[in-house]
Amino acid sequence: MEDNIDMFALLPDSLVLAIISYLPFKEAVRTCLLSKYWKHLWVNLPCIELKEHFESLEPFGSRNARRRVFLKFVAFWLDNRKDGPVDKFSLIMSNPNDNLVEDMIDRCVAFVTQHGVKELELDFSDPSWEEEVIPFRREALVELPTMAYKHQSIQSLKLSSCSFLANGLSNWRELKEVTLSWMEVNTDTLATLLSSCTMIESLVLKKCWNWGHFEIGNETSSLNRLLVEKCSFQNSFFKINAPNLCFFKYWGKLLLFEFKNLLAMEDAHLDFYLGYSNAGIGSRVLYDLVNDLYNARVLSVCPYILQVIRTEERARLARDMNTRHLTVKMNMLTSEVRGVLFFLRSCPMLECLTIQSGSKITLPDYQAMWIDSDEDQDDLPMRMQDNDEEQDDQAMLTDSVSLDNMDNYESSHDEEDEYYEDGSYLINTVDYMMKNVEYLIYYECLESSLKVVELKDFTCSKSNLVSQNGLALLCYLIRRGKGLTNVKINVLKGEIDGEKNVAFYRMIEEYLMTTPRASTDLQISICY
Repeated sequence: MEDNIDMFALLPDSLVLAIISYLPFKEAVRTCLLSKYWKHLWVNLPCIELKEHFESLEPFGSRNARRRVFLKFVAFWLDNRKDGPVDKFSLIMSNPNDNLVEDMIDRCVAFVTQHGVKELELDFSDPSWEEEVIPFRREALVELPTMAYKHQSIQSLKLSSCSFLANGLSNWRELKEVTLSWMEVNTDTLATLLSSCTMIESLVLKKCWNWGHFEIGNETSSLNRLLVEKCSFQNSFFKINAPNLCFFKYWGKLLLFEFKNLLAMEDAHLDFYLGYSNAGIGSRVLYDLVNDLYNARVLSVCPYILQVIRTEERARLARDMNTRHLTVKMNMLTSEVRGVLFFLRSCPMLECLTIQSGSKITLPDYQAMWIDSDEDQDDLPMRMQDNDEEQDDQAMLTDSVSLDNMDNYESSHDEEDEYYEDGSYLINTVDYMMKNVEYLIYYECLESSLKVVELKDFTCSKSNLVSQNGLALLCYLIRRGKGLTNVKINVLKGEIDGEKNVAFYRMIEEYLMTTPRASTDLQISICY
């Protein structure tokens, strides 16, 4: 009988609660099935996550039934909860649309604020909205209950489709983290929020919108983390004045950016799903943006940036970047390879280069700025055209074969299909490129600082230009990176299919392993 003793029952409830609080909330609730002792123990957990779940195509009647069960569960928690702090509370319900639901929301917020909640999350958005590439401008479905404004200990606030009164937040002096999504957030609201809650360090805006422009910050702002994702601003201006900003991530439409006091910037991520139809305007805007972020030690850029930032007049930034880790998302288009070379020249202290292959633009009508065809290669020539006085550390490529000019070599091969099928054409093409290009152009990072190159989701076919670009770029880095210690290549999952494909990738692997290396310490690893 002694073997069946529940040893947890001998421990204080507070200690048992501390132990099961490490479980996901759903799993912690399931402990009620263990025994009578465990039946109501979970209701006193310090972190409560109440999440309603609907299937995407679930019938309306079934949804109503599920909602009644969910509301009953929430009421059970409220009725059985004993005294004790609620550190974190999350309530996720899609499309609350009746008085019963609104009353339950008010009751929950009143309860947790009275129990000293520090992290509050209220999400009333519809999961189906996530499928929208450019979010529709919707009004928030719920208003933040008035009881919340009286509470002073909230440190983290997450609101989704839940509007709030910015001038009512003066009591939230401990607020440090704010996440807003699926609602209108105008410039005045942000200004009032940041001026009333001066301790805010992190601001996240997802799928928000306004009829004006975006502008935040001042000389005394404490903001050090800003994330803006898929937001819609009627006016194209985006202004930030944040002397303490360390982390910046933007995912959305290309705007006219104006940054001030970004000397503290350490980590920047730029991803644009829609740019200007005029590539020249886009190039100037992006050049100025990247130039403002020159001090970021970690930088991530998208295919659009790579395609348009380099022009005949601008082959690098006017000043050196402080970037140590550069991530480029690309599809191995020729214009994107030029963009990579732009950043290699602009980052003399670069230590790690991560190439994320296959980064497709999600908009169905998206087209690359420059098409990789013979006719369009003259738009942005690979060879530099600097005069002698302007060369300095920007020595030009010679007039021999460049990474994007293989016309003569390609036209000389009209052999049988087998030549293309086994991958020999690709290997020989890249090998010809490597042997016949005199790489006189100077990349300071390749001379000493660059240590690691990572290629993620690598794919390669037997005879297309994209594969030539990807393999040629890899070979170039291996042959010219004097300080390289590691080149890590991860082949896209599912790419190895069938014996012929395996043999082809083995051929690629053998070629990379045997290609001449500038560094005697270099190790190359390929993961399938």
